[in-house]
Amino acid sequence: MRSRETSSASIIRRSVIGLAVLSLVAAACGGDDDDSGTPAVTDAPTATDAPDTTDAPDTTDAPDTTDAPDTTDAPGEMTGMIVQPGVCGLGNGEAATGTPIKLGGAATNIPGVDFTWIPKMAKIYFDCVNENGGIYGHPIEYSYEDGAPDPAVWSAIATKLVETDKVLAIVGNTSLLECDVNGQYYADHGYHPIIAGVAPGCFLSDQWSAVNMGPYYSNLGGAQAALRAGATGKLVVASPDQPGMDFNNTSVQDIAIQEGLDFEGILETVPIADPAGFAQRLVQAAGEGGGVVLNFTGPTVLPLLQAISEQGLVDSVIWASSTPPNDPSVSAALKDCCGTDWDGKFLINAEFNVLDSGLPDNNKMIELHDAAGADFPISAFSQFGYVIGKWTTEALLRMGEGADYTVETVNQAIFDLKDAESDMICKPWYYTNGSSANVSNNTDRTVTPQDGNMVQVEDCFEIEAIAKDDAKGINGNPLEEIRSNEG
Repeated sequence: MRSRETSSASIIRRSVIGLAVLSLVAAACGGDDDDSGTPAVTDAPTATDAPDTTDAPDTTDAPDTTDAPDTTDAPGEMTGMIVQPGVCGLGNGEAATGTPIKLGGAATNIPGVDFTWIPKMAKIYFDCVNENGGIYGHPIEYSYEDGAPDPAVWSAIATKLVETDKVLAIVGNTSLLECDVNGQYYADHGYHPIIAGVAPGCFLSDQWSAVNMGPYYSNLGGAQAALRAGATGKLVVASPDQPGMDFNNTSVQDIAIQEGLDFEGILETVPIADPAGFAQRLVQAAGEGGGVVLNFTGPTVLPLLQAISEQGLVDSVIWASSTPPNDPSVSAALKDCCGTDWDGKFLINAEFNVLDSGLPDNNKMIELHDAAGADFPISAFSQFGYVIGKWTTEALLRMGEGADYTVETVNQAIFDLKDAESDMICKPWYYTNGSSANVSNNTDRTVTPQDGNMVQVEDCFEIEAIAKDDAKGINGNPLEEIRSNEG
């Protein structure tokens, strides 16, 4: 476990935000190896609901994008937020010199799975906030830890952040298993972390709130895209052999059962030792007419994609993916290694916008990343870190000038956050809607490599609700109760 100290320097300006968020229900997971509950996706509080502008696509037809919200034009000034699009906090150009507001985070970091890019980008944003007025003159002091996926390690990290470092909020945590380890500890100490979720427990309680939808739903979105692209045979999903990934694979199993298709889930040690052999295994598993969903980070998946291309296997099945390879470096590397082989043929479920959208928040993120000389690439993980920083800043600013910053007041402000906007996401985000399950970001896109770039091929659509056994329910709650929360 290594401690990363953070600097202080950041900015902010008055900003924007529309209104609501969506609904869906995805229910308890039925897998051969994992029988735990899967989170329901439900509506934002009624008072903030905006009209639904997108319909979830039929699982066999490409979605109708004419009714989706227009995400191609830079948004105008909005009225709900203090933080403006593409601005660091107050954005006044004045260095914050007051008493620091201490925040802390943590991320998994092992070979093949590095989530530290998320808190690193959050730190870069907070530094910019501190250079632009801070939180009404108070700089944000942010540090983060990293560690292996071991319950004892993550228990120790939480104890250090809360009892030794005495941070006022837990911000940017991204772990393979922390949400299944530290929830009660944070509840006992009055913390509501704002995170990027991975483990199932990140979405089963409003003790936390994730800015992303996590690999369970992102795998499902990739499988939906594969079906719309013509997969009619067996669905295969492959993930790292790490805690919780067998659960995340079961979303693809759920939709395979719903569609009457065969299914296979694979857990592979990362980094992948034999990409060529693994490529052959995936194609053989899926068979003719099949679809394969890959659930790996960009650096891990690239050698595999190159091996698939070199063996002439690109057209053997429909290839799809969860969010992490939505990364310009991936599309550029595929052009360099494989020419046009992958153009339009690797369907990535993108929980956030393409990284060259040209919109204010994306542009600001790239500007800050480059100016900081960051040691990690621009990617979806960078976007997660940026909005975690932006929305935490928004929550702190909404406390008002002269506020008393304590664990209780800061976490209440984070918990109360709603109508949080960014041009990176399809619809406004909220911390909680008051239901037992909590998937605040449940609308996304499909992107694909094209001539060295990532391009959007499906506009915003809702992740499909999967029919489940009513007797199992979700996290112990009958489906009738969950449905009553849909509005």
